[in-house]
Amino acid sequence: MFPAPTGGWIANRNLAQPQGQGLPQGAAILDNYFPNSTSAVLRRGKELYATLGGDGQDVRSLFSYVVGTNRKLFASNSDTIFDVTNVPVAFNYMIATENDDPLETEDGDTFGQNSTDGLDVFTGALGGDWIVVQFATTGGIFLVGVNGESEGFIYDGTAFYPIVAGGVWALPYDAGVTDFTEGSLLTGGTSGATGTILSVVPSSTPGEGALLLNGITGSFQDNETITDADGGEALASGVETNVVPGITFPSGSLTTADLCYVWIYKNRLFFMQKESLDAWYLPVDQIGGELTKFPLGGVFGRGGALLFGYTWSLDAGEQGGLSEQCVFVTSEGEVAVYQGNNPSEAASWSKVGVYRIGRPLGNKAFIRAGGDIVVATTIGFVPLSQAIQRDYAALSPTAVSYPIEDAWNEATVQRGQTGWACEVWPDNQMVVVSPPLADGGNPVLFVANARTGAWSRFTNWQAICMEVFEGELYFGSSEGKLFKANVSGLDDGAPYTGVYMPLFEDFGSPASLKIPELARAVQRSRLEVNELLTFHADFNMTMPAAPDASASEASSVWGVGIWGQSTWGSPLPTLINQKWRSVGGLGYACSVSLQLTSGDPVPTDAEIIRVELTYQTAEIVT
Repeated sequence: MFPAPTGGWIANRNLAQPQGQGLPQGAAILDNYFPNSTSAVLRRGKELYATLGGDGQDVRSLFSYVVGTNRKLFASNSDTIFDVTNVPVAFNYMIATENDDPLETEDGDTFGQNSTDGLDVFTGALGGDWIVVQFATTGGIFLVGVNGESEGFIYDGTAFYPIVAGGVWALPYDAGVTDFTEGSLLTGGTSGATGTILSVVPSSTPGEGALLLNGITGSFQDNETITDADGGEALASGVETNVVPGITFPSGSLTTADLCYVWIYKNRLFFMQKESLDAWYLPVDQIGGELTKFPLGGVFGRGGALLFGYTWSLDAGEQGGLSEQCVFVTSEGEVAVYQGNNPSEAASWSKVGVYRIGRPLGNKAFIRAGGDIVVATTIGFVPLSQAIQRDYAALSPTAVSYPIEDAWNEATVQRGQTGWACEVWPDNQMVVVSPPLADGGNPVLFVANARTGAWSRFTNWQAICMEVFEGELYFGSSEGKLFKANVSGLDDGAPYTGVYMPLFEDFGSPASLKIPELARAVQRSRLEVNELLTFHADFNMTMPAAPDASASEASSVWGVGIWGQSTWGSPLPTLINQKWRSVGGLGYACSVSLQLTSGDPVPTDAEIIRVELTYQTAEIVT
């Protein structure tokens, strides 16, 4: 008997002795099942939620803003941020003839809709890999984002503004004569004040609106004529007011486009300068002002560049202990830990130490686990708390990913050592690690149970970026596709297959040849399932073709049930599936794989309880 794989996917045990004393049942293969403390459950599918733009750019980042009832989900491609909190249609479409010729009006207009048409909220960016934090000050609660390629942004709960030196100012106008042009220089006819037009915010009343300005010299006057260099003209309806502050550098040679990472420590915003070992920080409780440089070139002996920073909190209690630390992590896997309140004052800022972990696999390749930080590195998924206790060479056995060590190492070689992403999904107790898509390879996620530490693998899911919003996991993929995870029984309309292969067993008789007879999988599910059981011998893990999808009980499924006969919302029964099936083959070390295909909008929620095998043993001839 092979119990449910509560130990998860195992890729680091001795093949000849896979089941150690007291260890839970593990799996040589566990694809598209999620292990929990009592069983393993077939995952649900992915459902297309939105399609960003119409040019097929990849979804590069996801982030959210949550303040009371103001709750927003944003997604970006390489040049635009979209508000995807409410999306009218998930896909782009155009009405066409049976020959795929678009239907057009006499004016050449077509019929159709883009998923995110009108949902763009920040355009003209030069990169989409945004690092975003939500930061509360006495003046409000904001999102602050940087990406190391484009000017950063500030979101105030209503609108996005670029982070530019001098800040962003609003000048209302009325009695408009000619439209203003973004990027043009505005001049006050009486005051002589000037400013560059960042954007035009029109009003519902013709000829009225507001200009968002930057680089203002002088002060505009109420009721003066304002004109831009391209012929725009109106009357100022008031004077300029500051909307968001700017960020400046002491030398003036850098801009926020040179900042690649942002995080919060002790109510202060810290930034990292791209391709350097310099960090910067703002005064306490401010989203703007002059940055102060914090050079770290003399701290990191292995060089490289700063990759990410974070607040690290461990319960060590005493003053000078490891509580509320500020960590700086480099591309070469060095971590500098500081404590204190003000980096500008030696008396209130000190270095705890510099430690070494494996090379981090990206600036989004880590999670917060309680007060600890767990970093996806070339040697595993390593908790920072272990790095301060052990030498670099001894870290691998303490990694969270140690049960899948061989598979992890293979992925870092084949899929690259940058661009990994990690996310915690608390509601489902999942930790998700997403390696990048390898050339010619298939997308895959490494998924761990946050409570038990057991691992599995999800196939067919490409997650360039991830975000948990309103208790649901969303992930961005290629070609502008944004998916919601763990819904329905299909992967974007396509079937998928769960695979469980227990670790090979010799059943206490390694020299005896086993001849299988019958096998069965005991499963609990919402539907009757059509599984495929296959006998495997002597560490041969080759899988046969997947079985057909199980037929669903559609009586209560919206769009399928019969009106007046079916019961909407009635619970489907929980069935025990345990049919014996004939299997063939022979071998000394044995395993029985279970394959189950989900191919219906109704999820099967099949739960593995155990797999059983009957066999005969050939006698040993001497």
